[in-house]
Amino acid sequence: MMTLGPIGFMQPWILLALAALPAIWWLLRFTPPSPKLVEFPPTRLLKELKPTEETPARSPWWLTLMRMLLAALLILALARPVINPDEGRFAGEGTLLVVVDNGWASAAHWNARREAIEAAIDRADRSGRNVLIVPTASADEIGEPLPADAVRERITGLVPQPFAPDRETLAASLDEALKTTSGYSVMWLSDGLDYGHAEQFADKLGKIAEGGSLTVLKPGAQEAPLGVGHARAEGGVLAGRVVSGAEGPQSGSIRALTARGEPLGEAPFAIKTGETEAIAPFNLPLEIRNQVARLQIKGQRSAGAVHLLDAQSQWHRVGIVSGESREEAQRLLSPLYYVERALSPYSEVITPTERNIATAVNNLIEKQRVSTIVLADIGKLVPATQEELETWLDKGGMLIRFAGPRLEQGGDELLPAALRRGGRSLGGALSWGTPQQLSPFEDASPFSGLDTPEDVRVNRQVLADPAVAMDAEVWATLVDGTPLVTAKRQGDGWIVLFHVTANSDWSNLPLSGLFVQMLRRTMTLGPSQVGAANDENGEAGDEAASTLRSSATTALAPVQALDGFGQLVPPPLSAAPIAPDGFDKTVAGPDHPPGYYGPSGQARALNIVKTNTKLLPLPDVEGASTVSFYTLKKPFALEPWLYLAALGIFALDILAVLALSAGLGFRRHHKATAAIALAVLLAATASPQEAIAAESDTNAAATASDTNADDFALQATLKTRLAYVLSGDGEIDRTSEDGLMGLSKVIGARTALEPGAPMGVDIENDDLSFFPVLYWPVREDAEPLSDKTLAKIDAYMKQGGMIVFDTRDQERVAYGGSQGKALTRLIGQLDIPALEPVPGNHVLTRSFYLMNSFPGRWDGGSLWVEAEPSDETERNARSRRTDGVSSVVITSNDLASAWALDEANRPLYPVVPGGELQREMAFRAGVNLVMYALTGNYKADQVHVPALLERLGQ
Repeated sequence: MMTLGPIGFMQPWILLALAALPAIWWLLRFTPPSPKLVEFPPTRLLKELKPTEETPARSPWWLTLMRMLLAALLILALARPVINPDEGRFAGEGTLLVVVDNGWASAAHWNARREAIEAAIDRADRSGRNVLIVPTASADEIGEPLPADAVRERITGLVPQPFAPDRETLAASLDEALKTTSGYSVMWLSDGLDYGHAEQFADKLGKIAEGGSLTVLKPGAQEAPLGVGHARAEGGVLAGRVVSGAEGPQSGSIRALTARGEPLGEAPFAIKTGETEAIAPFNLPLEIRNQVARLQIKGQRSAGAVHLLDAQSQWHRVGIVSGESREEAQRLLSPLYYVERALSPYSEVITPTERNIATAVNNLIEKQRVSTIVLADIGKLVPATQEELETWLDKGGMLIRFAGPRLEQGGDELLPAALRRGGRSLGGALSWGTPQQLSPFEDASPFSGLDTPEDVRVNRQVLADPAVAMDAEVWATLVDGTPLVTAKRQGDGWIVLFHVTANSDWSNLPLSGLFVQMLRRTMTLGPSQVGAANDENGEAGDEAASTLRSSATTALAPVQALDGFGQLVPPPLSAAPIAPDGFDKTVAGPDHPPGYYGPSGQARALNIVKTNTKLLPLPDVEGASTVSFYTLKKPFALEPWLYLAALGIFALDILAVLALSAGLGFRRHHKATAAIALAVLLAATASPQEAIAAESDTNAAATASDTNADDFALQATLKTRLAYVLSGDGEIDRTSEDGLMGLSKVIGARTALEPGAPMGVDIENDDLSFFPVLYWPVREDAEPLSDKTLAKIDAYMKQGGMIVFDTRDQERVAYGGSQGKALTRLIGQLDIPALEPVPGNHVLTRSFYLMNSFPGRWDGGSLWVEAEPSDETERNARSRRTDGVSSVVITSNDLASAWALDEANRPLYPVVPGGELQREMAFRAGVNLVMYALTGNYKADQVHVPALLERLGQ
């Protein structure tokens, strides 16, 4: 092969034929003479005769040049030129060994890596070499070198793995499998990271490449791998920690997603010059923050660019109240100080400024909506506050109490167990014994798996009254068996008592890291929002608690796993459970891929990037040719394109010869010239007339449009009419027209309203203000509307119009639901209010008929309307604005098909499953919708209650 810059020639000796181009020049100069036109007069016949010997005319220069180009293209094509031959990168003649880092860091640019692998295989194929592909993150045994065609079939199954490559193990396997061979040409497609054994691995590859070559491909600085972890920025807000495999500058953004992949927020990050990580905080309210299930770097597809959040990442709102009166003057002695410091990194801590405990507790429950309340050294609560706390506990609240001098007096009823008066003192002159250490936590305790520091001592504690039976659970004890932490269920909530103070007066437990972990685990037993998880199932709290305790004693089985591209998939068969006490120390690998482990509701998340994870860049490999990024490209053969160009020139040559032979050169006959001039003159003359005619047509079209708009307005206003949106589908539009016509007949027969024939509305162009109700069948392939149309629809709804959206899919869907994608595309940008299924006391259920369901052709789908405001002032304002009429009604029961009648008033479509009784209820639902749109909240007035009660009695 001979190369000229980026182009190589597989048959370079054929290029010698280019030297023959001058000779070809002379051969191509001639062309047969073109025939001449000779006048017929016989007197000149002999004069025009030509001699016997004729000299051929020479071909034009442009024709000769075209033929020379044709010959040159053929010569170049026969030489088989190739772009990007790059043969020099694989020196030697041995087997090509391709080592591929296929860990999580390689997924972001996997297509480029695949292209580089295929290019290497193609070059080995041209050189007649065998190829051996060895991935670094797979446990497969090293096979034998194979021909290029066989290797191409095998690389289709090569995918990135969701963990780091194990180069150390691979080096040992290579040493064992290739110890008797050498002279390999080695190409290492690295991911650009050093996992601790990069130099040793590179040395091993260098030994294998003795007599051959070693090429290392790695990503550039801007393509370096990125990972994301969970962090907390200033103020304890949710944040993502981005780590990079190269120094900045580098920027991007992190997305906060729900478990279903719905975006909740986006935070930008910027890695500064010389740094390798950055923090990106999210400004999200607590309720939205607790819906975040994962963080993901935008534009990155890898397991490391995704960080899963579990129940321990849920953010709780915690209120702490103390009975201490001197805490502001002596901060380090305050019980609140240590509790606040322990919980603030994991929750939103609220400390009421109100000194009245009853007022403070009421404020925390009613206004702050806390999920956990901490009472430090509060003995007895007033009855009203105690009742308020009991109600809050029944809904799932978590009450954590700490002992103190006041609680030594016996306390109140909100304790796990009755306490004996007076505490137990350890280590004093008159004490029972020496300060006690903590006993290891039992398997049934939520604290199971936590280490008990040997230096933690308890000097004083409160004790349960032995005369009273204790049904409380004991979560922690001292070495002598006396309880340190007890707990009891209260409704759906928990009451937990630490038998020591929250400061260092009775023990040094609050000074230890164990105190933080115990409080955090206790807090996660409760919900992040009181009442949210327990409204439908009162036993949810019990199940969560038992799940947490069982998960603390049994191995956590894999539930879902991340693949190499960061997508949650079922766990592989090789995935093994993880012991709870070792979960935080577990590193993702083949046996433990990143993902969720443990029972539903209390699953733990295993991630690639942890709190202390740093990505180290791969150092330069000595003796190797390093290629920045994966610029190894597949060769591109120019041979077929040169043949195609030559074929095109050959076709042009044929046309030129035919033209010259027919005398159609560059001569211009005067008659043809006159004809062309005449055509131009006629075109110029006709242009002004055509412009005038076009302008007239435009004016006529505008006039016709105005006339049509006037006719439309007259038709719509002279009589009350129902309207439907033209969908563009003839069958759907016919069904809508027939359905509204049938409903209009029923309304005219049963009510005082006599509507006219329904009208179809072009939602883009027609005026909507003439119609009180607009029926809109939603197509599955509905496209988003223009901004102008959306503004028109928004104005229509806010000015009192009602639109009935019918998805016709027999599903229980609301706006934006999982089956409402078409509706979301259609009106997703509208200012749609909050929706709810029609409540039982809604005006729509009694606007004409008394109804509790609204079927159509199908039954079972919910009818959604605007949610009623909880505030009385807001409800009154809405009633004044729109008479309380919902501007949006969404159904999926295909109402129009149930209403559709033919000219003989026979149904056009069957209704299921209720038959004709269901059709009657569908008509009644339609009557109620129309009456509701026309009369508003008229039937909500109290004056109608006697009549409604009388009808109910009938």
